[in-house]
Amino acid sequence: MKFTYTMDLNCTPEKVWYWLGTPERAVQWQTNVSKTEILEKTPDWIGTTFRETIEENGKSAEMQGVVTDYRENTVLAMRMIGKYNSVEVEWHLQEMGERTLLIMNSDIRFKSILKFISIVLWPVFKKNIRRQLSGEYTKLKELCEYKENKMVVGEGIEPTT
Repeated sequence: MKFTYTMDLNCTPEKVWYWLGTPERAVQWQTNVSKTEILEKTPDWIGTTFRETIEENGKSAEMQGVVTDYRENTVLAMRMIGKYNSVEVEWHLQEMGERTLLIMNSDIRFKSILKFISIVLWPVFKKNIRRQLSGEYTKLKELCEYKENKMVVGEGIEPTT
């Protein structure tokens, strides 16, 4: 299943990258990611391996990932493989003055019986994934556009005084 999601953000690519470019921050805006752990970091991030814990419907599963492209403030791509599916995702940031256009392309491939169920129940799968993406990117937009807060590395955002 291939998906594209495009969003206009009222902030710079650097602020979007703060939330997007560090895998550990995924738990703050991706609804089903409960934990991310870097297994081996490379100097330029390409080839960095990580593990994410995904939780859905009261069940959790691990996905092993690798960063396949990393160009700071511009492109992030990764491939993840888990028990039930594999995912390739790529985010592109395009600077438009003080605004940023975010384009996400993903390809989700289900394994075993889920592969056949996803074909039969395509409209349901598609609707659920679109709803999840909409919620996640709404949260990302809120985090990126929150002007009253300053960014603090490793701490998310905290009020300025």
